[in-house]
Amino acid sequence: MRTPKHIFLLLLVGSVEFLPAESAVEWEDVLSVTENIVCTCGCPTTLVSACSCHRAEEMNREVETLLTEGSTNREIYDHYVAQFGLEVLGAPRVEGFNIVGWFFPFLVLALGGCGVIVGYRYLKGDDGANVVTPTTSPINEKYHSEIQREIADLDT
Repeated sequence: MRTPKHIFLLLLVGSVEFLPAESAVEWEDVLSVTENIVCTCGCPTTLVSACSCHRAEEMNREVETLLTEGSTNREIYDHYVAQFGLEVLGAPRVEGFNIVGWFFPFLVLALGGCGVIVGYRYLKGDDGANVVTPTTSPINEKYHSEIQREIADLDT
């Protein structure tokens, strides 16, 4: 005969199947992927992580499903690029000619800074090569005694 303990154990084991399974994917993982995908709802260019439309919710669920299935971020991006083209990515990939898009602004900024420094020094005219000091001035040698005499006259 079965004891109540056995019946309780059977009920417990049988009910485990009906409990909702916990998702192994964290919401932060979904957001980290959707922060680089543009929502395809037709709104102005908005990232899925920031959009509040119905299509963004669908895309969030789809990304969550893909992550649960074991897809990598790269595979998810490739999935959306295959459907919607490169415009679906929030930022260009760092490959091929896109490298110019990533580094060109910094290059222009550095060259512009160098140009400002060179221009400043040119307009200032203080490059150190043509600086005349009082000890090497031809006026100092020729008129030094006259200047000293006029200063002495002013004192008296």
